[in-house]
Amino acid sequence: MTTNVLRSCGSMAALAMALVSAPAFAQTAQAPTPATQEGATPDAGASSEDIVVTATSGERSRFRSSISVSQVSQEAIQNFTPRSTAEILRNIPGLQPSDTAGPGGNANIGVRGIPVSTGGSEYVSLQEDGLPDVLFGDINFGNNDYWLRFDQNIKTVEAVRGGSASTFASQAPGAVINFISKTGDVKGGQIAYSNGLGFREHRVDFDYGGPIDDTTRFHIGGYARNGGGYTNENFNILRGYQIKANITKDLPDNRGFIRLYFKRLDEQAPTNTTTPTLATLDGNKVTGFTP
Repeated sequence: MTTNVLRSCGSMAALAMALVSAPAFAQTAQAPTPATQEGATPDAGASSEDIVVTATSGERSRFRSSISVSQVSQEAIQNFTPRSTAEILRNIPGLQPSDTAGPGGNANIGVRGIPVSTGGSEYVSLQEDGLPDVLFGDINFGNNDYWLRFDQNIKTVEAVRGGSASTFASQAPGAVINFISKTGDVKGGQIAYSNGLGFREHRVDFDYGGPIDDTTRFHIGGYARNGGGYTNENFNILRGYQIKANITKDLPDNRGFIRLYFKRLDEQAPTNTTTPTLATLDGNKVTGFTP
């Protein structure tokens, strides 16, 4: 019996010494390389660390933010090829844009859980670089999407749904949608020409920016277009241009920056709210429907 007790004590002592010495072995061992999922890219989660600048009081990344926020890059929007500002919002979850009036505006923009009651964008604020285009999004024939055009100047579109949107913006309990411009952080630019297929429309886009010196940078861009609109008229029912520019001066010791903006939008665009239609109907059947 005495021998068994001694053996048990010796085994417990050896186990205790192994547990105590285990951290020493763990410190000298190399950390295992995390497995990479098949098809994943190295920067797949980089967008989660983008700083949210819309309807927020401090610098927080998307991952650490408690609000419902979405960011859409310019590349994603260009691949979608939107014809109007409201069509861009179809890339953002929780928004229900109804765009049937053409590129001139007058869209109904609803938010999940808050239906459109009077038309327009009653509960949504459209902003450019944090500045709202109008304070009320449901003005008769003056909705907020009338005053905003997407072009090569836009770096990303950021949307905050609910939460702090009602606190940091007027008349925006549903969402704040911020169109954030390029500021010349990267030197370079581009020129693009687009032509309508099956309808007459011509458009030229351009933008360029870059640093002026170590603490100053600029960006300028815009577009010009004309055409016959959705109904493909023989005259230029759609014509106009937009020019946007900004210049930024960084303050010393990372204390912020001073930025000046310029924008000129002069455009005539059709709004097809009510279009007369001529048709020959037969009361005995429904055209295009086979029971």
